[in-house]
Order: sequence, then structure tokens, then C-alpha cells
Amino acid sequence: MIVEVGDMNRWEALSRKIIIPMYVLGLSGMLVIVIAVLMTRQYDTGLHRDDSYMNISGSWTLDREGTKPVDLNQLGEYMDEETGVLSIYYRLPQMDEATSLVYRTKDVYTKVLIDDRMLYETDVYTSGFYNRSPGNLWNITKFHMQDAGALVEMQVYMVYDTNAVTVDFLLFGDKTSIILTLCREKLFGITVSMLMIIIGLVLIAIDMMPAYRQTRKNHGMIWLGLYSALIGVWSLIETNVMQFFSLDMRILQLIDNMIMILDSLPLLLYLDCEYRIFKNWFMRVFCYADAAYILLAVFLQLTGINDLHGILPGSMLALVVSCVALLVWVVVNFMDMVKKHQPILNYVIQLSGLCSLWISALCEMVRYSQADHMDRAEYLRVGMLVFVVCLAVSSQLETYRLLENGLKFDIISTLAYSDGLTGLGNRTAYLEQIEAYAGGETGISQLGIVFLDVNNLKRVNDNQGHEKGDELITVAAKIIADSFGKNGKPYRIGGDEFCVLMTEMPLQEKYEQGLMEFQRLIKEANRVKGRTYEIQIANGFCICDTITKEKIEEAIMEADSAMYANKSFLKGKVRAV
Repeated sequence: MIVEVGDMNRWEALSRKIIIPMYVLGLSGMLVIVIAVLMTRQYDTGLHRDDSYMNISGSWTLDREGTKPVDLNQLGEYMDEETGVLSIYYRLPQMDEATSLVYRTKDVYTKVLIDDRMLYETDVYTSGFYNRSPGNLWNITKFHMQDAGALVEMQVYMVYDTNAVTVDFLLFGDKTSIILTLCREKLFGITVSMLMIIIGLVLIAIDMMPAYRQTRKNHGMIWLGLYSALIGVWSLIETNVMQFFSLDMRILQLIDNMIMILDSLPLLLYLDCEYRIFKNWFMRVFCYADAAYILLAVFLQLTGINDLHGILPGSMLALVVSCVALLVWVVVNFMDMVKKHQPILNYVIQLSGLCSLWISALCEMVRYSQADHMDRAEYLRVGMLVFVVCLAVSSQLETYRLLENGLKFDIISTLAYSDGLTGLGNRTAYLEQIEAYAGGETGISQLGIVFLDVNNLKRVNDNQGHEKGDELITVAAKIIADSFGKNGKPYRIGGDEFCVLMTEMPLQEKYEQGLMEFQRLIKEANRVKGRTYEIQIANGFCICDTITKEKIEEAIMEADSAMYANKSFLKGKVRAV
């Protein structure tokens, strides 16, 4: 089957017109979920998080007697799948003051009891649009001095399956010290995450600049900026520090899952802007599938059939395919540039970013395969930051090249269509504008034509020199531009000939206004002391009511005839004087 180039371009354009609205609709759907949660959530219980530090993760047991130690890394193996509940125990040491238990949980609910008296339970907002899981939570339970020596029972309630049961980082001591220590440990991750968010917002702002849009004529930076901002927010949530400062910790997990589902398509849309990946039928189909997957995630979440956590594997696949696609396209273009002996700096930068991303992702997968870590983006965020920066730098270098070429083109274009002495449009510009009017490209209904001729230019050139002649033409051009040019476009179409094309209605009234200003300016110019010549400019005007090539040519001839009649009249006045 042979596919014509025109058909291929049509399929590319159609893909953009469908995939981008699908993604925007999916993104909007995710926002609707967040808004629905905020409007419907309810606060269930009132936990008073008050105000001391040792790690007691290895001190818990499966029995009240303390004879069966529990390995928190294998907590799911002890879980009774029928009841979905597991109890673990810890005997409190002697305490001189009130002390807190701070621990992290993931995808489970917990309760803390002493002698069957509940001190704490997972304290979250509820909404019909939330995930079933509360996600990553920092739990804080306060014990008083009179609780010393008591047996603490922690009940763990499973949400999904035994593989998702996590209770770790059980820290016993001063709550403030624990929180500050954890925040200090994550300071680098927080900084990198904020930097990605800032870079993303800056790239989006750059894309909005008129000069950039005119140069690039695509929205590559806005998609790369959106990708960077989304990854930055996800990375910030993954530090598990925001959970300390959020009243509704559950919504952070929802946003975390949303970003994992949403973030692959902006990267693919960026690739299409830079490399036109929609030329490839497989990439078009994959992008359709990714956009449909996002919409499906919104539907399942809003209807309660499934939640975002349950369909996350699809987002992993989409992200891997996106990164592989980027690698393939960069390598192919890189090899093509090498063969053609063209500059390869952009592709070297992009490959550097890709290598950084792949190495960091590989390290993260190896680390995560060994144990469920609190921060799933510890290595990955650095690789993603380098990746985004490399792509942004590469795009900006390309923009600079296009801008430089564009400036050169503008200079050449200005020289080609402007009169060097007066700065007005030249004869080429005039003829092309007439052709555009005649071809119906501008949609005007009437055209006013003013022809003008500077008298005595040859006499001034012969008797006073060409410098004075150029001065006469320059002064005349300024008079024409400041009078008729206010309501039309002036051109110098010959040595001493000018034309103004007027389209602003009503034409006759605009011409008469311009003529009054024109005559006043000539009188003022002739009163200038030291001027060795008199300025005299003939003019003729005609309105073309029907915009066709023939009618415009007729109007030009009439305006030209009227101008020569006025020229003869002015010369007659001079002889009479």
C-alpha cells in the first residue's frame, strides 16, 4: 500500500487535532476529580498532634509476650488475607516526659491502642472520589509518662493486597526533632523538585512570548514545560515531606497517581513538535492509546469502578515507551546529521540528557527491587532534572539558530521591499500589494489610490546637485507619509513618483482630510529659512469601487491622469506668477 505525502501530512495534522484535545480533556478530568474531592470530602476524626529519638522498627513483635519478632520489610506475609488485619506489639520504655511515635505507612490504615484503649487511628478526609488507599502517610501518636511500660498494639488494615502493605520508619522520641531531621535529609530532593517546577513554568512562559511563537511556530516548549512542572510536583510529593504540612494527606497520593498517568503524553507531544513523530503510524496509534488511557482513568475514578492506584501499570508502560521513542528518534537524527556532516551539538546535548535519565532510572529500579523505599524518586529526580535541562537547552539553541536566520531574512526582506532613501515601500512592494488586492487576498471592498509627483526634481539635481535633490525627495516623502500616509500605505514607485493606497473607509473623506494636511505641510516646508528650492507636489485621486484586476488598473490610470492634470495646473500657476 502506497501512502502519498499529502495523505501522510493529513494524518499527522489530524492526529494533533485529536490527541491534544483528548489530553486536555483528560487533564481537565483529573482537575475535576480534585475539585470533586475538595467539595465532597469530610473530616472523620479529630487527631490532636502534639509534641522527643530512636528507631524502634526492629523492636515490634507478632505476639503480646514479645517472643515472635516481626520483620517489617515482610509485613505482608504475616497478613491474614481474609480479615485483612494484622496486629503487631511494642512495650513502651520508661519515659521522663511525653513522647511521640512517628511512623510512615503506605496503602494501609492503622490504629494504635494501649490496653484496648485507642490512642490513634489513621486520620483522613473522606470523599467518594478518593482512591481507596490513603497513600503515603506520616502517623504521629503521643504517649504520656503514665503510659511507660504499657503494651502498645498497632492494628494494620490492608487496602489492596499483601504486596502493598508497608509500615516503616518507626521513630520514638521528640516529634519536632524527628520532623526536622527528616526534612533536613530531604532538603536536596526538595530543592531539585522545586527547580524542576520553576524550569517548567519558565519554559511555558517562554512559549507564550510572541517572538518565540513567531520563530518556532509550534508549542514544543509548552509541552516540555508542562512535563517538567508535573514531574517536579510528583518528585516533591515523593520526598514525603509535604505530608507533614498537609491537613489532607490523602489528596497528595491522589495527585501523585494523577501525575504518573498524565506525564507521558506531554513528552510525546514535545517529541512531535521537535521531530514530528506523528509521521510514524505506530507513534500516532500509541498516542491515541495513551490519551484514551488517561480518559479511561478519569472515568473509572469518577464512577468508582476502579481507582487511579489500580491502573498505574499502564502509566509505567507509557513512560517507558515515551523514553524509548525519544532515544530512537534522537539516535536516528544524530546518525543522519553525522552522515551529512551537519552540526550535532543539539543531539549530543539531548543524548546526554537521555543517558542521565536512563542511568538514574536504572539505579532507581535496582534500589526499589531490593526494598520498598520511602522516596521512589531519590535518584530519578536528578536524572529527570538533567534530562529536562538538556532538552530545554537544545530547543533554545535551535530557537536561537532560527531566530538568527529569521533576523537575516527580515533584513533581506526589508531591503527588498523598502526604498533606501525614504524608508517607504518601494515599487516591488507596491506591485505585490496591488496584486494581492486584485487577487482578493485581503477582502477589501474599495480601494483609494493617490498618485503624487514631485515637481522640478531634475532642475534641483542639475543646478544644486544630487544631494539637494535627495533632500527634496526626503522632505516630500515625509510630507506624504504625515498626511495621506495616516490613512493608507505610502510607496515611492519612481524617482519623483509616489503612491498611497488607502483602504480605510470612507475613502473620499479620508482623502480630503489628508489633502488639507498635505497642503498645510507643504506651506510650512516652503517657509523654512535657508531652503534653496520650492517644494511642489502634484496629486491625483481615484476610488476603485469594484475590486478586480481590471477595475484597479482603470482606477490607477484615472488617478495618474488626475495627478498629471494637477501637475500642469501647478506649473501654470508658477508661470503666471
